[in-house]
Amino acid sequence: MTDPAERLPNARRTVADLASDDGGFIVACSTTGHRPEPATGARFDSRADAQKAAEATQEYQAAMCELDPEHPTYRPTVYEDDDTPLHVATTRSRTKGMRSNGLPRTQESVTLSNGRDGEWIQMENAPLIHLSRDDGPFDDDVVARQLDAKLSD
Repeated sequence: MTDPAERLPNARRTVADLASDDGGFIVACSTTGHRPEPATGARFDSRADAQKAAEATQEYQAAMCELDPEHPTYRPTVYEDDDTPLHVATTRSRTKGMRSNGLPRTQESVTLSNGRDGEWIQMENAPLIHLSRDDGPFDDDVVARQLDAKLSD
């Protein structure tokens, strides 16, 4: 196995050689959404190029962990980059009857969508769910990637 200090610049060079200015794919951690070095900010023209960059990013992390066992590790995964933000639309409508506290019964609909793929989820009277990790809620783009990954399978 080669010296980790030699593998770091090789991984950086691989990612830099594959990157493009306006590619439609990115490399990000599948659990946190973080875009780790050396793929931070890089975009790729094809899924294949992004996959090679993800592998180089994984190699970079392995070398960093050999040099510093406390270095954070990520799960580099390829995503199609979609700048279209998520849209959440909620509506509340009155239904028949009254609640025990004297207020009218209502029904709430929530629709999660983006401009490219249409509706992803529509819920009627479902509980509100907050996705989080140890240090706080996930960013919206992380949730979007997770939903996209699960719905595309």
